[in-house]
Amino acid sequence: WFVHDHPNVEDTSTPIRARITHYNAFAPQHLKPQGVRAEAVHGSPATASRVLYDLGPTEVGAWTCTPGSFPVGPRATTECFHVLEGVFFLTNVDGTARRCVAGDTVVLPKGWSGTWDVIETVKKLWVVV
Repeated sequence: WFVHDHPNVEDTSTPIRARITHYNAFAPQHLKPQGVRAEAVHGSPATASRVLYDLGPTEVGAWTCTPGSFPVGPRATTECFHVLEGVFFLTNVDGTARRCVAGDTVVLPKGWSGTWDVIETVKKLWVVV
């Protein structure tokens, strides 16, 4: 492996470029607190987030949530996320549940409804389309 050193060449148009975000950008002090979820049914799950990319129908961001439970109504979008930290259960409206932990990748399709049961504070990197 090698690195080709080159100058950062800027031009006057608006190029499409890769966005690189270091893991430290997901630290609590860099996330915007959203408070306790109003629809919580157990505990006081407080969330915080940060949007890293927002263009057209695509958004990318980081999100955290402290322990507690809350329902989610039918999703208007599809969300794919990778769990960076924590433990939680996702329960579908039919009652089936899955335990999710750091390292898992989850897709919540448009129209999904269910319940989040956060056991250990969760941190995820998400993409919404």
